[in-house]
Amino acid sequence: MTFWDDNATPAGVFNVGDMYNEYTSRQADFIVEQLGLASDGYIVSDFGCGIGRLTFAVAESVPNLYVVGVDSSPKMIEAASEALCAKSHINHRVDFGNTSDGKGMSGGYDGAWCVLTFQHLPDDTVKQHLADLFEILKPGARLVTQWVTEGEPSPMSYPRPWDAVCTMIRSVGFDVPSLWVDDFVTDYADNWIWVTAEKPA
Repeated sequence: MTFWDDNATPAGVFNVGDMYNEYTSRQADFIVEQLGLASDGYIVSDFGCGIGRLTFAVAESVPNLYVVGVDSSPKMIEAASEALCAKSHINHRVDFGNTSDGKGMSGGYDGAWCVLTFQHLPDDTVKQHLADLFEILKPGARLVTQWVTEGEPSPMSYPRPWDAVCTMIRSVGFDVPSLWVDDFVTDYADNWIWVTAEKPA
């Protein structure tokens, strides 16, 4: 937890804010498309939101969207909440909360996404988070996830082959209607995948 708190800055972890800024809008558009957020009034969750990079990008692309960003790092939530104060003019509603206090982890959500998160967590933790996300989604709602499939395992990196990813997602009850090889961040296209999961109606 200390690592994530220490990196709760506008640049983000490993300067993520700069590194992915060029691709943020494309990732946000992809999430909006996969979740089917074409009209007003949807409630969605950004799980592992960090400093709010995709939280804000998705919220700003769909009018009257309600986005709840959740993260396990109090400092990340603090940084995201401070950034929110400067965006009050935009026609959307955004809240932030810590996963440990349960905010954003109950109720009927119309969709959710989890990006740059599961690759840093061990299997048992990922399975629990997937089960939590399955629980908060409405029947028929979708979850967009990003994973790393190759690389050297370490305490901060958990690469998983795509078939193991799909098995894990299905194990908590989701269907897996689509899997995409990453083309948003070209430097990582060889070992990133995006998997869209769907809660059965």
